[in-house]
Amino acid sequence: MSRILAVDWGSRRVGLALSDPSRLLARPLPTLLIKSAREAKEKIVEVARGEEADTVLLGLPLHMGGEEGSSARRVRKLGESLCTEGFQVLYVDERMSSEEAMDWLRERGERRPEKARIDQVAALLLLQGYLDAEGGGPGHA
Repeated sequence: MSRILAVDWGSRRVGLALSDPSRLLARPLPTLLIKSAREAKEKIVEVARGEEADTVLLGLPLHMGGEEGSSARRVRKLGESLCTEGFQVLYVDERMSSEEAMDWLRERGERRPEKARIDQVAALLLLQGYLDAEGGGPGHA
């Protein structure tokens, strides 16, 4: 099996996490700082290829009622462009992912984490949750 790259997309920062080859454990990767959607796509493709990921898991920012807004449409557009690059693209609901990341970091003693760290952990939690649901992984990396 190859790896899965998880993406917590934002207009300025993109949190990333990567699965191990067995797709049981997730580990965080450095957060990308971006200036445009095109730059985000290019950097995500570069990381995915460099890490031998064939699947990209995109966090889909839904409204609290479950509807898709402009941010979700941008993520879907990113997903479409990643498909044309040969990646399998999966979407996962990322509502409350930043809040969950903050809680996770506070539980570990990080009282005022940087925004890039929150995005990184959000991607980690999205990916580990997906891996646990799909394959029964042992928990957070």
